[in-house]
Amino acid sequence: MRTAQKIASILIIALGLLHCSFTFRNYYGISYEAAWFLGTGVAIVLAGFLNIALLRTGARDVVIWTMALIANVFFLLGFAASSYMMRQPQVFVGAALFLTATTYCFVVKPAESRNW
Repeated sequence: MRTAQKIASILIIALGLLHCSFTFRNYYGISYEAAWFLGTGVAIVLAGFLNIALLRTGARDVVIWTMALIANVFFLLGFAASSYMMRQPQVFVGAALFLTATTYCFVVKPAESRNW
Protein backbone atom coordinates (compact mmCIF):
# COMPACT_ATOMS: atom_id res chain seq x y z
CA MET A 1 0.00 0.00 0.00
CA ARG A 2 2.90 2.34 0.74
CA THR A 3 4.20 1.97 -2.83
CA ALA A 4 0.77 2.79 -4.23
CA GLN A 5 0.69 5.89 -2.02
CA LYS A 6 4.13 6.99 -3.27
CA ILE A 7 3.04 6.61 -6.88
CA ALA A 8 -0.28 8.33 -6.23
CA SER A 9 1.44 11.25 -4.46
CA ILE A 10 3.86 11.79 -7.33
CA LEU A 11 1.06 11.55 -9.87
CA ILE A 12 -1.08 14.00 -7.86
CA ILE A 13 1.75 16.54 -8.03
CA ALA A 14 2.16 15.87 -11.76
CA LEU A 15 -1.60 16.31 -12.28
CA GLY A 16 -1.49 19.63 -10.44
CA LEU A 17 1.48 20.85 -12.48
CA LEU A 18 -0.24 19.78 -15.68
CA HIS A 19 -3.36 21.64 -14.54
CA CYS A 20 -1.26 24.78 -13.93
CA SER A 21 0.42 24.48 -17.32
CA PHE A 22 -2.92 24.51 -19.10
CA THR A 23 -3.94 27.83 -17.54
CA PHE A 24 -2.61 30.06 -20.29
CA ARG A 25 -3.61 27.61 -23.00
CA ASN A 26 -7.23 27.69 -21.84
CA TYR A 27 -7.34 31.38 -20.92
CA TYR A 28 -5.93 34.26 -22.93
CA GLY A 29 -4.55 36.78 -20.50
CA ILE A 30 -5.09 37.33 -16.83
CA SER A 31 -8.67 37.00 -15.62
CA TYR A 32 -10.55 35.81 -12.56
CA GLU A 33 -11.21 32.48 -14.27
CA ALA A 34 -7.51 32.04 -15.14
CA ALA A 35 -6.47 32.86 -11.57
CA TRP A 36 -9.03 30.39 -10.21
CA PHE A 37 -7.85 27.69 -12.62
CA LEU A 38 -4.19 28.28 -11.72
CA GLY A 39 -5.02 28.33 -8.00
CA THR A 40 -6.78 24.99 -8.29
CA GLY A 41 -3.68 23.48 -9.87
CA VAL A 42 -1.51 24.88 -7.08
CA ALA A 43 -3.91 23.42 -4.50
CA ILE A 44 -3.64 19.99 -6.13
CA VAL A 45 0.17 20.23 -5.99
CA LEU A 46 0.04 21.19 -2.31
CA ALA A 47 -2.25 18.24 -1.57
CA GLY A 48 0.35 16.00 -3.19
CA PHE A 49 3.03 17.57 -0.97
CA LEU A 50 0.88 16.82 2.09
CA ASN A 51 0.73 13.18 1.03
CA ILE A 52 4.51 13.06 0.69
CA ALA A 53 4.83 14.59 4.16
CA LEU A 54 2.50 11.87 5.44
CA LEU A 55 4.68 9.21 3.85
CA ARG A 56 7.82 10.71 5.40
CA THR A 57 6.39 10.86 8.92
CA GLY A 58 4.74 7.45 8.72
CA ALA A 59 1.65 8.96 10.38
CA ARG A 60 3.64 9.66 13.56
CA ASP A 61 2.54 13.28 13.34
CA VAL A 62 -1.20 13.46 13.98
CA VAL A 63 -1.44 17.01 12.59
CA ILE A 64 0.04 16.01 9.23
CA TRP A 65 -2.15 12.91 9.14
CA THR A 66 -5.26 15.01 9.83
CA MET A 67 -4.37 17.65 7.23
CA ALA A 68 -3.66 14.98 4.61
CA LEU A 69 -6.91 13.16 5.38
CA ILE A 70 -9.00 16.35 5.15
CA ALA A 71 -7.29 17.47 1.92
CA ASN A 72 -7.67 14.03 0.34
CA VAL A 73 -11.35 13.74 1.26
CA PHE A 74 -12.13 17.23 -0.06
CA PHE A 75 -10.32 16.59 -3.34
CA LEU A 76 -11.89 13.14 -3.70
CA LEU A 77 -15.34 14.68 -3.27
CA GLY A 78 -14.44 17.52 -5.64
CA PHE A 79 -13.24 15.19 -8.37
CA ALA A 80 -16.26 12.92 -7.86
CA ALA A 81 -18.62 15.90 -8.21
CA SER A 82 -16.68 17.11 -11.25
CA SER A 83 -17.10 13.74 -12.92
CA TYR A 84 -20.83 14.45 -13.26
CA MET A 85 -20.14 17.73 -15.09
CA MET A 86 -16.98 16.89 -17.01
CA ARG A 87 -16.62 13.43 -18.50
CA GLN A 88 -12.91 13.85 -19.17
CA PRO A 89 -10.10 11.41 -18.37
CA GLN A 90 -8.16 13.74 -16.08
CA VAL A 91 -11.17 14.00 -13.76
CA PHE A 92 -11.42 10.23 -13.39
CA VAL A 93 -7.64 9.95 -12.95
CA GLY A 94 -7.76 12.62 -10.23
CA ALA A 95 -10.61 10.82 -8.47
CA ALA A 96 -8.70 7.52 -8.58
CA LEU A 97 -5.50 9.14 -7.26
CA PHE A 98 -7.28 10.83 -4.38
CA LEU A 99 -9.21 7.63 -3.62
CA THR A 100 -5.86 5.86 -3.25
CA ALA A 101 -4.47 8.66 -1.07
CA THR A 102 -7.60 8.74 1.10
CA THR A 103 -7.55 4.97 1.53
CA TYR A 104 -3.91 5.12 2.63
CA CYS A 105 -4.85 7.66 5.31
CA PHE A 106 -7.31 5.16 6.75
CA VAL A 107 -4.82 2.28 6.52
CA VAL A 108 -2.05 3.97 8.49
CA LYS A 109 -2.92 4.70 12.06
CA PRO A 110 -1.82 8.00 13.56
CA ALA A 111 0.29 7.68 16.66
CA GLU A 112 -0.92 9.05 19.96
CA SER A 113 0.74 12.42 20.22
CA ARG A 114 0.52 15.08 22.83
CA ASN A 115 2.50 17.53 20.71
CA TRP A 116 0.20 20.06 19.18
